[in-house]
Amino acid sequence: MAPITLFFIPYAGGSASVSFKWKKSLLPQIKLVPLELAGRGIRSGEPLKESIEEMSEDLLQKISEEIAPGDPYAIYGHSMGTMISFELYYKLVAGGYGKPAHLFVSGGRAPHVPRNSPWLHDLPADQFRTHLQRYGQLSEAIFDNRELYDYFMPVLRADFKAVELYKYMAKPAPLHCPITALTGMTDNTVALQDAEAWGHYTDQQFRMFTFKGGHFFIHDEVERITHIINETLGQSTVTSSIQQKK
Repeated sequence: MAPITLFFIPYAGGSASVSFKWKKSLLPQIKLVPLELAGRGIRSGEPLKESIEEMSEDLLQKISEEIAPGDPYAIYGHSMGTMISFELYYKLVAGGYGKPAHLFVSGGRAPHVPRNSPWLHDLPADQFRTHLQRYGQLSEAIFDNRELYDYFMPVLRADFKAVELYKYMAKPAPLHCPITALTGMTDNTVALQDAEAWGHYTDQQFRMFTFKGGHFFIHDEVERITHIINETLGQSTVTSSIQQKK
């Protein structure tokens, strides 16, 4: 089977390192490349980006350092990462990289679906903290550690701002690649029909898988997620090899 690069884009406030645990379960021909967003992890010294447009443009540059035009690749985005992935698709195609073999959209509503909750990124510190504790995104240890708290709050505010101010603009063409949506059955931020609406964005195959758990099922479902990736991209690499031989 031909090798393929899988780019992982994390959720708001998250680091791409959450995908490290996938490596031992992925097929040998799948090269996992976690894309770290500016201002966190190994890029913590860089200025934060505060819009989906800036984030997707920034990751376009990072991807250009990993693959050349025509190389097979796929993208997996979780939550905020699905929005970045969507915008990134069009930048990659326009940049001559070709369409991805597959797009995995995990824990995210379709781009056109509006948010029903009020803006949170500009809340006073105490209210923002209360929201995060209810949201279940951060462990209590972070709130008890001043250094960790001071590190994560600007990152989360920037990411929430990017998500909340994102405005979907209709594209001239659908995504010309298969899409797989993954969503948690008890995710109170993404309704099942809003995840299923991703099917309207592709002119190729669409599948959806549901998981026990909420918005962060990605942490607990490593075995099943990697099985879906292996099954999907294993077929993609076979197809790519056949097409190259023709």
